[in-house]
Amino acid sequence: MDNKSLHKKLPIGQNEVILKTIKHHWFAYASIYLGAGLMGLVILGITSFIGLDKESFGIDSPTYMLILVFNIFLVFFMVLASFVPVWVRKQEVLVLTEEALLQIKKPNVFASKTSQLNLTHIADVTVRQNFMGSIFNFGNITIETPGEQENYSFNVVENAHEVAKAIIEAHENYAAALESGQIQSSLGSRRHSPGTAWRAEPAAPPSVKRADGSVTDTRNTSQNDEVLDTESLQNDK
Repeated sequence: MDNKSLHKKLPIGQNEVILKTIKHHWFAYASIYLGAGLMGLVILGITSFIGLDKESFGIDSPTYMLILVFNIFLVFFMVLASFVPVWVRKQEVLVLTEEALLQIKKPNVFASKTSQLNLTHIADVTVRQNFMGSIFNFGNITIETPGEQENYSFNVVENAHEVAKAIIEAHENYAAALESGQIQSSLGSRRHSPGTAWRAEPAAPPSVKRADGSVTDTRNTSQNDEVLDTESLQNDK
């Protein structure tokens, strides 16, 4: 899935930059095929073992042939069925943009869940690797959030430590941009103060403070002077 397709599918701005797209490591798919293959070998192995001495198990040749054909079709069906969870896992993706972290998860073939987390809500990023992960360079990532908000998790990620580093850097850059008041959003570069709406304040009228402590509004004074000047001109005429 390219960036153009992701912009159409995900709730992000058209001009929002996608920094990184994270998918599962190939081991996540290979483990499914491997599991189906091992189960198939076990079934065929037991069937072949029974065929070596059918009489001891009380099975005649026609019955054994039926069992063998059934088990062959069963193994074939299991191999085909393994493509379904592989396809489901390939649809799952973690997308890092300059402002947010988005996750597409598929609990099953017909269901899909899209979650969005603003980068300012990231508290910590944790990477866990098991023995196989250290060999094949993959790990499980957990993005911790403050408060009672649900944590994000994405398992069997290639180069998990590099992905975690990219998420942390994006979080720090976005926080620095907010703090400085200059952020890049889907609307382009703009001045923004986090948590407040920007509006222009009306200019205060100029004033003069006298020696006795009183304050005179020079704008009203100038208006009064204009009125007096106009009246004096009319009197002269």
